[in-house]
Order: sequence, then C-alpha cells, then structure tokens
Amino acid sequence: MFVGVVLNPQARKNRGAPADKAERLARLLGPHGEVVQTHSVDDVPRALEQLLPRSTHLVSDGGDGALHCLINEVANRLGEDAPADWPTFVPTNGGTIDFIARRAGVRGRSWTIVEHLASAASRGDEPENVVLDTMAIDGERVDGERFHRLGFALAAGGIGNRFFDKYYEDPTPSPSTIVRIIATTVGQFALGSVGAVENTGYSDHLFRPTAARVTVDGVELPTEAHAGLHAGSIDVNFAGLIRLFPQARHLGTLHFQAGAIRPAVAIRNLPRLIAGLPVIGENLLDVAGTEMCIEAKEEILRPIIDGERYVDIQRMTVGLGPRVRIARVRA
Repeated sequence: MFVGVVLNPQARKNRGAPADKAERLARLLGPHGEVVQTHSVDDVPRALEQLLPRSTHLVSDGGDGALHCLINEVANRLGEDAPADWPTFVPTNGGTIDFIARRAGVRGRSWTIVEHLASAASRGDEPENVVLDTMAIDGERVDGERFHRLGFALAAGGIGNRFFDKYYEDPTPSPSTIVRIIATTVGQFALGSVGAVENTGYSDHLFRPTAARVTVDGVELPTEAHAGLHAGSIDVNFAGLIRLFPQARHLGTLHFQAGAIRPAVAIRNLPRLIAGLPVIGENLLDVAGTEMCIEAKEEILRPIIDGERYVDIQRMTVGLGPRVRIARVRA
C-alpha cells in the first residue's frame, strides 16, 4: 500500500492551511506515500507522472473539481478498459460540496485521513472500499473536437446548470449560498407573479429552459424546451441540503431528468428534493435509464460535471462509465 496525495494549496479549503502543509502531510505518511503539490488542474498530469503506477491510493486534497480531474487523468493514462487496475481514490472533506466523500462515507479532513491511511499502510491493513458507478460523457464541441469525460453528476442545462452560475458568483460558496439562492429565487418568483415587485431577472435566469433535442434510451422527448437536463450515476447529497438522483442508488443504473416543468411546479418539488424523492411534473421525465443523448438547439451547451464547467459543447451522449473504488476512511 502506497499513498499518493495530490495537494492544491490554492484551493478554497486550503487557503487557511499552514504554508508547509505538504511537508507536514509527507511526515505523516513517512515511507508509505508521497505528496505532490499542484496549482491548477493543468498540473495534475505532472503529479500523476510522479505518483503512478506505484500509488495504490490517491488522495485528492483540492477544490470541488479536484477528484473529478484526478479520475479523468488516471483514465487518460491507464485506459478505461481495466478500472480494476486503477488506484483507489480518497476524497477529502472541507470543500463546498463534498458529495463523493458523503456518498462513500468518508469522514475527517485531509490531516486525519492521511494519518489514518499511513497507519493502515504500516499495519498492512487496507481500508474498506466502496464501489461507485461513473458516467461516460461523450460528445462534440462546436469546432468538431471530440469531448470525453467521466463524472458522477451532470447538469447539462436548465435549472441545475444555471444554479451554478449563481453559486460560483459567491467568492466563498457554502451551504448558506445554496439557501440564499433558493430563497431569492422563490421569493422573487412569488412576488413577481403577483406584481408586488419588478422582476430583476434572477428567477428568470434560473428558470429559463435550455433548447435541445433529447432522447432517453432511444425515445425522443416531445419537447425541445428543457427545464432541466440532468444525469447522475450515484445518489447525491448536495452539501447536506438537497438529495438528487435517488434512482442511481444502485449499481448499473443512471438517473436522468429532462423535459418541461413550470417554475411553480419546480418550486413545489423542493420538499421532494430535500427528502431525496424523484421530481414530479406533467411534462418532465425523471427516470432510471442507461443512455441519454443531448443535441443543443439555439444555445450551445455549457455543462457542469462534478462542479467543473465545460464550454462550447454541441452534442453529448451520457452512458455508464467504469466503476471506481473509493476508500471509506472514517478518520
């Protein structure tokens, strides 16, 4: 067992950490691992050059998209045909979302997680693993370039996608940011509907549908105006406030959402989202499935995958990807 730690000291959750955090983590690991610092996602390939293939466990100590970038770079280097040969991934807590750590039952911050892994390595006793599905998202950019990513949660358009526009406007996003966005959207929509206030466009932005041609498991949806274009390979606990994609709770199943839903109906579904129940809408498809195809109409897609924004996507196909191992560290 050898533990590789990919540390981004500039990530929001690490900004208050000691300047010598890398050295301290390295001392905790001793002979059982190595720490490599990165400063952006562009440094991840260099980090993996140092850590692969000897690392049996890869710790992601960065922002919301750090684990996403790490998994995709491992897939690029080792290929997707034999994920059993990949390292086991270890997310750390302290970010703004941490939904993979929540799903896998990972507890503790990077300090205690690394210490726990080092102790396990010294005993020759690996921690328990949780196996999770990923999605394989294949597509084409506007310029014809191929697009391919693995991920756990996709907001390709509609409410979920536009939510992140507001979420990352906050310089320090947190669960309170989510509450503020929901309260502002609901309040403005309610007051605007009765003419009590002039609409400033906040709720209009979140509720503006995305125009796209969509098929789910070979069946084309009857509308091209989609209030949400979402997919998940796991059930997601979003910052401890909202629970998404409950139908992806079991391996081998993706959860898709597409179609039209009126703003008032979307608001009425908030208690269901908090409780982790499927969304109900007369013209909304909220189903378990294996493949969703999306082709942009009018507005080019700017999907969010695991908190990372991608741009200039013309079309994409979402299907089951390789399964990955997450170490259930309870430090």
